[in-house]
Amino acid sequence: MIHSSFNLNLDQLTIMIGDQPDEIRENILASPERFLDLADFILGQPEELFYLADKNNFLTRDQGPEETVRPSDFGIPFTRREREVSSLIIEPLKELVYAAAQDNLEIVFASGYRDYDYQEMLYNRYVANYGQDEADRFSARPGTSQHQLGTAVDLGTIDDSYALTPEGKWLEAHAGDFGFSLSYPKGMEEVTGYMWECWHYRYITKEGIALQREFFLDVQQYMLEFWHTHKEELSAAQR
Repeated sequence: MIHSSFNLNLDQLTIMIGDQPDEIRENILASPERFLDLADFILGQPEELFYLADKNNFLTRDQGPEETVRPSDFGIPFTRREREVSSLIIEPLKELVYAAAQDNLEIVFASGYRDYDYQEMLYNRYVANYGQDEADRFSARPGTSQHQLGTAVDLGTIDDSYALTPEGKWLEAHAGDFGFSLSYPKGMEEVTGYMWECWHYRYITKEGIALQREFFLDVQQYMLEFWHTHKEELSAAQR
């Protein structure tokens, strides 16, 4: 066995990850104990932190956070009409905002939890304004949005220029320190299904960030797709 928490030998792990791209397989096989350390931690976290919600994997109409809170109640500045977030992410979000403030930067909360019906209204409006093909590049169809989980947030001005601001640059450098991952990186539209969104971050824990960076080419989508496919297999192998 290669890890005290799993009934897995190296051959079994190699078979499990056989569906992964070569570079990802090589990363895992180069440090299998570290990989399983992180997997062991993530298996103990609330499942919704690692649900795969994308164009091919739908959430039900009723699926969403068990409890939501208002960021302003925790001293987090906001713009637009304030939305709530899952209570699972409020502490790390507060820590992120406060850390930026220590560098004299204001990270402003712009959007968070959206239920199925709200996303349906939003998507239909974008389709009416831009056409379906263009809307599908930047707006999720109802049931496929990370925002329905309450663990994704939009920060700042929600436009590409935010990436060039001190706040946008700070987030790019430091969001992962607090467990937040950029969901839709530049140049990855064919992988994620969406155009670059420099403002859209999803909370996946610090350990999830480590798993993404060390093994999945620092791409959230690759990591979540693997987790979606192999979570039950890993769970069954846990001691």
